[in-house]
Amino acid sequence: MTTVVIFLRHQFIIQQLRIYGALSYEEINSRYKDRFKDSFEPRTLQRDIKDIECIYKIKIKCFKRFKSDSVYRIVEEGDASVEDLLEAFDVFQAFQEHEDSYRYVVFDPRQSSGTQHLSFLIKAIIQQKRIEFRYQKRYPPKEVLTRTIDPYLLKESQRRWYLLGMDIQKEQWRIFALDCMEELEEKGRGAHDREKAKQAQTFFDDSFSSWVGDGQLKAEKVILSFRRNEKDSFFTPNPAEYLRAMPLHRSQVFIKDTPEEIVLSLQIKITPDFVKEILSYGAHVKVVAPEHLAERVKSEIKNALQLYDN
Repeated sequence: MTTVVIFLRHQFIIQQLRIYGALSYEEINSRYKDRFKDSFEPRTLQRDIKDIECIYKIKIKCFKRFKSDSVYRIVEEGDASVEDLLEAFDVFQAFQEHEDSYRYVVFDPRQSSGTQHLSFLIKAIIQQKRIEFRYQKRYPPKEVLTRTIDPYLLKESQRRWYLLGMDIQKEQWRIFALDCMEELEEKGRGAHDREKAKQAQTFFDDSFSSWVGDGQLKAEKVILSFRRNEKDSFFTPNPAEYLRAMPLHRSQVFIKDTPEEIVLSLQIKITPDFVKEILSYGAHVKVVAPEHLAERVKSEIKNALQLYDN
């Protein structure tokens, strides 16, 4: 049995339990047979449940529904890191089920995000290999450099992929966009160690997106006030519900929630991409603290207004 078949079955089991809440083995297997024209044994389901918890951090337990009937239910969801993967398989299955489906779906045009390198890099990280590649910078001067690194972590942010690694020449952490990498090669065993691996796991914790700044930049307490809309609509949803469903940052805490406004507290590094995110809310948000961030946002708004004054 191929890995793809097992992976698709895992996704199918998770999907069905999320839709229907609780299902017996017979109900899961029947739906699987309708979808894939195949079936699996009860022991296969038990093995899949263990693998799903190990791989996706989603816990499934068995409960008695009737005296002679047992059902399976998700009792603990996984973390957000696996959701994009599961959503990708939802899309894949939807297109597989319906002929000519691409005629009825429109995608935004976008360039490759470097996902063709993921398999190579995951293998290199797991096996602690040193790698070398050519790197084309996005911004001037657009020089092509050869880099040698020990890779530690992959990060997805805003539909782009990044690699965190220890640069051998510079002896410091570096972040590389996968879509700027080419000609990747293994260069033998790396100098990976547990301490660096621990640092890598928390490297982005205080950052918004993939921008971490230099080593001197520290996380600060940021307080943001979001004005509630007088009328909720599809185009201008009330920020409270949106920000609960899609938090700005893992440290987000609601400190005030009234009919007029909501106020959030964050512990985060103030990087250009975070400032850009604040600006994207326009007149719906005000920076309460720190003062230097409020001044920075005001300056950006003034600069934007000057474009219309000339």
